[in-house]
Amino acid sequence: MSTTELDNLAEAITTLAGARNRIPLPTLLRETALNILILSRIASNRIPDKLRKEDIEAAADHLISQLRHVAWELPPPPPLESPSPPDPSPPPPPDR
Repeated sequence: MSTTELDNLAEAITTLAGARNRIPLPTLLRETALNILILSRIASNRIPDKLRKEDIEAAADHLISQLRHVAWELPPPPPLESPSPPDPSPPPPPDR
């Protein structure tokens, strides 16, 4: 992938992320932290240089801690509204 393609992809992801707000921010932050933890460990376990591996894991751990702390400091999301009950009338018969 070229740099331009990666830049365009990053812009599209950023735009989409800004438009999506159904996931409460504390949940999004915690899930992001978990994803970073998993992916960074998978990647760092493949690095043969032990010092470089430890540096990457320490950086990932710091980022994960920051995300989790922000999530803990936010107020809890408002309770979800219960869905409206289903319509008791049966659906109309299909046209034949």
